[in-house]
Amino acid sequence: MLPDGSEVWLNAASSITYPTVFSGNERVVRITGEAYFEIAQNAAMPFKVIANAPIGEQDIEVLGTHFNVKAYPDESAITTTLLEGRVKLHSGTVSTLLSPGQQGTQQADGNIRMDPHADAEAAIAWKNGLFHFEQTDIREVMRQLARWYNVDVVFEGRITDEKFDGEITRNSNLTEVLKILQLSNVHFRVDNNKVTVTP
Repeated sequence: MLPDGSEVWLNAASSITYPTVFSGNERVVRITGEAYFEIAQNAAMPFKVIANAPIGEQDIEVLGTHFNVKAYPDESAITTTLLEGRVKLHSGTVSTLLSPGQQGTQQADGNIRMDPHADAEAAIAWKNGLFHFEQTDIREVMRQLARWYNVDVVFEGRITDEKFDGEITRNSNLTEVLKILQLSNVHFRVDNNKVTVTP
């Protein structure tokens, strides 16, 4: 809960920085990783999220209430998905206005690509306690597992091109999740905090 009554959910390996009291003419927070926001309305003091990632920084001007921001250091883009209200994304001189159900993805070159029909429920599956995979490659699957279970992942040999679909509860332990993935002919070795993916 932020000082203005706005609510924020943080995903694994994520952080938020904000003042103890919002003052001045805007409310500004900074995030790394992934966060879902439900913003308290205050027209006199607009809300702004600054998402930091190795590819750069994205400013999100909040004109509505419910949205998800994904800006992990190990991802190649910053992705904002809008569920309710409106947000305006800024990257350098480029800006894009999102409406509900849309997603803006900022690439390393600073351009923002818009998906007018994003799967908003998939974007916030983590907030609802799920891993959601939809045509997801093994590298992305393992990045999500590495963050959630705080493990290091190493790939050995030829990596499968297979795509994964489905949902797994985040209440499952790592061994249970890996057993489910092994049904797709991917194999794993676990040694303490290290998971090795093998063909």
